Amino acid sequence: MGTEPEYLKKLKPMYKFWLESEDGYVFGQGSFELLRGIQEKGSLSGSAKARGMSYRYAWGIIKEIEKRMRKPILETHKGGKSGGGAKLTRTGQELLEIYVKFTKAFDQICIN
Repeated sequence: MGTEPEYLKKLKPMYKFWLESEDGYVFGQGSFELLRGIQEKGSLSGSAKARGMSYRYAWGIIKEIEKRMRKPILETHKGGKSGGGAKLTRTGQELLEIYVKFTKAFDQICIN
């Protein structure tokens, strides 16, 4: 492998990773960031705003994931004086965990 041309030595492997079910696409990098933002900010609207997307679009992403998972991934509560909020269900947390697990494994392969 030490005889490759210099321009080939500068190349590195890249990948795009997502999770699918028998119904198709379920979860990828954008969904991961949205859910992680909900964990950090405690609200769907805060996470959506931080990512430059509308609340309606973000809610559509959540609903599509829940449809494909056949389980809720988000618990919401209506506001009052302090506003509403959202938190991940156990399924939502597990999605984040499995996504991190797989991306770490892929990163190890690409780095070595």
